[in-house]
Amino acid sequence: MSRPCVLIVDGDILVRHPLAEYLRACGYRVLEAASTAEARLLFEDGRAPAVDVVLADVGTPEDGGFALAAWIRARGPGTQVVLAGSPDAAADKARDICDEGPALAKPYDHRLVLDRIKRLLAARDRS
Repeated sequence: MSRPCVLIVDGDILVRHPLAEYLRACGYRVLEAASTAEARLLFEDGRAPAVDVVLADVGTPEDGGFALAAWIRARGPGTQVVLAGSPDAAADKARDICDEGPALAKPYDHRLVLDRIKRLLAARDRS
């Protein structure tokens, strides 16, 4: 069985890269994107592995994590989405888009991100 793949979408490399390295050390394949446009290309170009979980910052450049999450959902089931960094006012919207409710707070607690990813993948595998 192949390792699950996580896509981190965050414009801040100082946030994105340490989390990516942590998840790689935990055994995940990790892709990184600095923008929603870059993330969409990873889904569309066919060269990237299948993405199991997307962790997206709602403040990502261009249209933001909410629009990316909606775009991923419209493509069909299979990819779980976790939004991060959302203000309280956006929590209801995050709850509508994501399986596990509101987003994670930034700066990321790497252990909480890992726990969320594990729970999402376990729930998907039970389905």
